[in-house]
Amino acid sequence: MKTRRKLHYGWAVCAGCALLLFCTSGLSVNAFTIYQPYILTQNGFTNAQSSMLVTVRSLFSFGAMLLTGRYYRILSLRAGMGLAGLMIVAGFFMFGAAGSYGMYLLAAAVVGLGYGFGTMIPVSIAMERWFIEKRATAVGLCSAVTGLSTLGIPSLLTWLIERFGLGAAFRMEGIAIAVLVLMSFLLIRSRPADMGLSPYGSWENVEHHGFDTHGRTLSRRDWALLIPMLLCVGAFTSVGYSHITVLARGEGVSSQTIALAVTVSGVTLMLGKFCYGLIEEKLSTWQTNCIFGGILTAGLLLCCVFRGNTALLMLAMIVYGLGLPLGTVGLTAWAGDLSAPEQYDDTIRRFQVGYAAGGLAFSTLPGLLADRFGGSYVPAYIFFTACAVFSVFAIQLIYRRAGHSS
Repeated sequence: MKTRRKLHYGWAVCAGCALLLFCTSGLSVNAFTIYQPYILTQNGFTNAQSSMLVTVRSLFSFGAMLLTGRYYRILSLRAGMGLAGLMIVAGFFMFGAAGSYGMYLLAAAVVGLGYGFGTMIPVSIAMERWFIEKRATAVGLCSAVTGLSTLGIPSLLTWLIERFGLGAAFRMEGIAIAVLVLMSFLLIRSRPADMGLSPYGSWENVEHHGFDTHGRTLSRRDWALLIPMLLCVGAFTSVGYSHITVLARGEGVSSQTIALAVTVSGVTLMLGKFCYGLIEEKLSTWQTNCIFGGILTAGLLLCCVFRGNTALLMLAMIVYGLGLPLGTVGLTAWAGDLSAPEQYDDTIRRFQVGYAAGGLAFSTLPGLLADRFGGSYVPAYIFFTACAVFSVFAIQLIYRRAGHSS
């Protein structure tokens, strides 16, 4: 009889990281876009004030990412990720109790800290420690689960807000996040050695598939192009996705249709993240960048031209969602290809800090442009399209310099 092969514990860590990302990124950022129109209308805030909540969240997530090295030297990877999840819980309860604009800003700051300490930086490091083979697939799976936050959740949140009120919806979601964070903490372990294990797979098999395990040191010339590119990635990924609901609302789309559109984008985002990992392992990252860069640009163009047409809005959400993994899972793949193994932790931190800086730098731009152009967010999405085109061009040029253009 054949003995059944035991599943490596690395996949349990992958599941725990996925649960954490579902909370720190999916529910706290992706699904939060559902709350924004209600926060704006029920409190009488301006478009710029609404965008400032994203700015403050981005500012504190940026600061947290700058401090991740020190944070995870003081705390283990497992403890640090658990604490980051609890920050998200605290932030949502603060949103639920907010009675002033200042309280909303404070809640956004706390959520920003949880996001900065608990998203792709520690997850990427955890997957790098636990996986030699199937690392891209593991990262894709972890990241893909954030798409579940838009699978039915927008409609549920819309119903909760309209049935029980804005504050109650925040508090109920905070309780749900607390349960999920506890589950993730029980699964995650900081290192394979903590359980007397080795990472999943072997370097021989990775090299057999053509993956460059040695990478190279990024030069100052590379960083001169990478820095503006990462800023643009933060713009079209973080800020662009966060303003989808107000874009649609400005074009006259109903609340229920907006919720459905966000759900559609979540499904395709989840599919895209999973497929990015699979495709990147079958093809080169350079080729994967071409595929997802083209899809992303097409999705953003559709966001610019749908003009209240429901069918075009849904198509835009499908295509935009499929292309967005270029700016999320792509960062992890780029860090692995373009840096030596011993520099990976530092490189992924720098990439994520650059991404967060872009989210911070451009977070108020959509609201400011909307106030300038009669409430329309289309000019902002024209800008995001230009950012996507530049980003694809820039990363492909760096890959050519590194000899990965095949």
